[in-house]
Amino acid sequence: MRRLFLFVFILCTSQMIFAQRHELGIFAGGANVIGDIGKASYINPFPTKTEPGGKIFLPISIGGLYRFNINPYMGFRANISYSKVGASDHRSKEQYKIDRNKNFRNTIVEGSLMFEYNFFSINDDQESAQSPYLFFGVGAFSSKGKEYDYNETESQIIEKTKYNTNLSIPFGVGYKFRFNYSWILSFETGIRYTGSDYLDYNTGKFTDNFNNAIADGTLPQSEFDKRQFGNMSNKDWYVISGLTLTYSFGRPACYCD
Repeated sequence: MRRLFLFVFILCTSQMIFAQRHELGIFAGGANVIGDIGKASYINPFPTKTEPGGKIFLPISIGGLYRFNINPYMGFRANISYSKVGASDHRSKEQYKIDRNKNFRNTIVEGSLMFEYNFFSINDDQESAQSPYLFFGVGAFSSKGKEYDYNETESQIIEKTKYNTNLSIPFGVGYKFRFNYSWILSFETGIRYTGSDYLDYNTGKFTDNFNNAIADGTLPQSEFDKRQFGNMSNKDWYVISGLTLTYSFGRPACYCD
């Protein structure tokens, strides 16, 4: 009996390695930042104006993914995405933000590895199926941030824009539709916790030259205050929402109870 069990286990394991169902696909949607500037909206991937009277800004998000299905309910996936985000205080309903009148635009490039759980069987060899799902994992992202320096010789504040890379924690929910043996359409919303606070430029990095100029009175405190505002204890989040279309290939795996 033990030998039979061992034989079945080895057979299923080999099937999962060499005959696993895979998916490759694309993603398209929108993105927004949960930060200090603009509306207090958690999910807002819609066109907006980042300046009063300005042009419509499209907060697009596009990317690709690879999914490795362990069984009909579980799988892993790797994502890469490019997102444009932006917001403006003039779109807010809070008066202090309207009076402050700040705005920003940024880009976010993200790579992530996530675990997925389907509530119903959808990865089996079936022509049609549907299921809600949830996902979570770990990622890394790169986005622009501000750095402020002070040139004492020329009595000039120097502002630089630099790309910074940080870790993120993505998690979210979605709904999948398998509409034939090979194609799956999904809608999902994923939230990312960043642990950073510069996506909307409400703060930045200040060099020793800048800080010393503030400390000795060469620069007034107001030069620092207008470059750091909002709630410093709250870190930025960003949200990506949209559709994925994936193509399945490879034989279904051997699923053993």
